[in-house]
Amino acid sequence: MLVEKTFLNILFTRLTNAWEDYDFRRAVVVVNLQEGTGALLVTFFAYVADVRTGRFKMAVCSTAVCIIGLSLNALAAGNDEQRLEFRLFYPALALLTLAEAALTFTLRAFLDDQLRAAQFTDGRRSMFWWNFVAIAAAIFAQFGPLADFDFTELALVLAAMMEFFFLLFLLGTKYYVFASTVPNPFRDVGSVIVKAVAKRKVDYPQTPEGLFQNSNGDLHVPPRVPWLRWVDRAAIVQGVIQPGEAVPSTVEQVMRVKLLLKMLPLWSCFLTLSLVAASGSTFFVEEAYSLNGGNIRNIIFFANLQRFTQAVVSDISYYTIERLKSCTHTEQKMKLVRIGIGMFCCTLCCAVAWANAAARRQHDMSVYWLTPRYLLLGITGGLAGHGLESFYRSQVLESLFRFGAPFVDLMMGVGRYLSIVCVFMFSGKWFRKDLEDSRLDKYYIFLGCLNVGNLVVYCLATRWYGDDDFLVEEETGIAEQQLVEIEGLPEPPERRCGEDIVVEESSASGLGQEAEASEDPLLGSSESNKNISTYNYVLMRAVTVFLRLKTRAERKRRLKDN
Repeated sequence: MLVEKTFLNILFTRLTNAWEDYDFRRAVVVVNLQEGTGALLVTFFAYVADVRTGRFKMAVCSTAVCIIGLSLNALAAGNDEQRLEFRLFYPALALLTLAEAALTFTLRAFLDDQLRAAQFTDGRRSMFWWNFVAIAAAIFAQFGPLADFDFTELALVLAAMMEFFFLLFLLGTKYYVFASTVPNPFRDVGSVIVKAVAKRKVDYPQTPEGLFQNSNGDLHVPPRVPWLRWVDRAAIVQGVIQPGEAVPSTVEQVMRVKLLLKMLPLWSCFLTLSLVAASGSTFFVEEAYSLNGGNIRNIIFFANLQRFTQAVVSDISYYTIERLKSCTHTEQKMKLVRIGIGMFCCTLCCAVAWANAAARRQHDMSVYWLTPRYLLLGITGGLAGHGLESFYRSQVLESLFRFGAPFVDLMMGVGRYLSIVCVFMFSGKWFRKDLEDSRLDKYYIFLGCLNVGNLVVYCLATRWYGDDDFLVEEETGIAEQQLVEIEGLPEPPERRCGEDIVVEESSASGLGQEAEASEDPLLGSSESNKNISTYNYVLMRAVTVFLRLKTRAERKRRLKDN
């Protein structure tokens, strides 16, 4: 976190000092490229840590890479901070980007594993310690001696500090809890989409038996999203399945993929917000740097103010929703309102930035006039960014919960690349070689108009996302997750007709003989372990059918009352 707050967050100022031939546009491109690449890689490293290497190994490797990157930065600066050796600086920056992307997810997840082993399962305690360390790092970065170091000294001191704490971390290896890797949660996405496309000309079935392993007794795979209806074709059974023939996707697999794909429209609404967030680490920083005479402490103060505001607003909104919610659907709709308020604050941020940029062109102003834009940017992140992560967790199965933050980072990373496109598109008009010759006020108006249009689109999409048929039932989600957890157990010898379970005669007779020779497995007989997977499977299927029938009855009753 010290590396992030004293080096990466203010990278723009380092570049503008280091280039002998200063170019405002080139610095914007480099910073956006670094931040965008790091944000895009968070999802990849989260997948690798959970599915392949494990979180501890990922933390060790990424920390070592970060130390190497800091050492190369020190060599790139040498004895003259004003002239960086860019043949060393760019590879060093690439290593730091890789390390930051890996550590962002891995360390927090590894902390969750340790606290979960200590019976702290709510996630709030790990958030407390994470925020505590972040605040401590922010205070030290603000008031400590690091802000006064030159580039070479800062890189060497940070590398030495990281080496010390890395060794301290390794000393506790035998006391840590190591979570095992998990099955690939995205294994069904590709196969389901490929099968659905291959069957795009196949007619939808007229009976529930036309969908493979359909326990719902329904012709539509939930959730009932009209533009995702084509995905249901992946589960269509075309006659008798022959040996060696491709097996259709199960209804549960299709449902899991649809739950993930239905988030795409909401994620796309965050592209405009990510453009404003990209301005916060480039244009906002350069304006503040030019107004305060190159004082790094003020830049660090604004960055810390934004992050602190984001954390406080996120916690306040979380507890407010917890207090006001009355049911699952009400909570989910409140989260959508929370995101919408965040988007409105983003529009206000653009308006304030435009007013500051216009005033700066006419007369001198204090750097502290930029405070409101950083506050609004922090409020936007706390409401919209964290709100999207929270809403995502309410819509998908538990196996995908941990990918909420990486997916938000993914969308923010795309926005960084869009910011690069904007720089090239408006180069020579709004963006020129020097900041004073650039027209940032016009660019902020452009961003404000985009945000207004984006807010209108979001409001229209919210009406669709707020539909009761679209939202996820909490009880149904729990039962579906329990089914996912026992997917690896042997498949029981059964076939389905609508909502009735029909056991084949040979299997039924075998179960009957087992019942005569032993006690009921649910009572814990000595022979129960042989059939526990079968009974668990049947039991969970029955629970799922019961919950779905209950949900339909409640919906019919509400419609009748209306």
